[in-house]
Amino acid sequence: MPKTGKTYPDWVQEYRVRGTTVKKKGEKYYLYKRTSRWVPGKQYPQPVDTYIGVITPEGVHRSDKKKVTLTDASVKEFGFSKAVESLCPQSWKEPLGKDWREVLDFIILKESAESYIATERGTIDELNPHIQYGAQKSSLIRRMQKESGADMKDLKCLLTIYLIYMDGNKIVSKISDEQREILLLIVVGFLSGKTSLRRIVKWAKRNQEKLKNT
Repeated sequence: MPKTGKTYPDWVQEYRVRGTTVKKKGEKYYLYKRTSRWVPGKQYPQPVDTYIGVITPEGVHRSDKKKVTLTDASVKEFGFSKAVESLCPQSWKEPLGKDWREVLDFIILKESAESYIATERGTIDELNPHIQYGAQKSSLIRRMQKESGADMKDLKCLLTIYLIYMDGNKIVSKISDEQREILLLIVVGFLSGKTSLRRIVKWAKRNQEKLKNT
């Protein structure tokens, strides 16, 4: 790469090839991959530096930690939406035929406007005229209560479990003990069939230490 006015030792200079840049902090030299990208409002492309490692006389000690740009991250509600999806009874889906997914997503988005569903499958402005939102929501709540013992109001504590989209990856946020209990009961309910969620909650509270280590 073109040389600048900065002076570096020969063992540092050999790594200053095209597409890289070196930054000195204290007595250490750090190697970065340099690219550029367009930024709205800027006239010229802006440099983007991705950390590679520390330059030493013996070579480059590469970092095994992936750097991410937090400004590119987005956060969506996940826990409540996923729980309602998972507990949605087949007996509720069947009468709706192929429309069940759209109706379920519509109901969830009404309850959680920041749901990850909007990112994964898009928003839904309105349902087909022949589908009554209020009636379908009430039916869903009743059937969930009957078949799994779950009340949609009880699942609202999961609204603060988020899905973080960051650098092409998806990360689930920290889960509290109370939320862990609800999630555990959902899993156990699936494995054991029609098991009362409230019964499992009582079991979960007696096994706090196990829950903390799961």
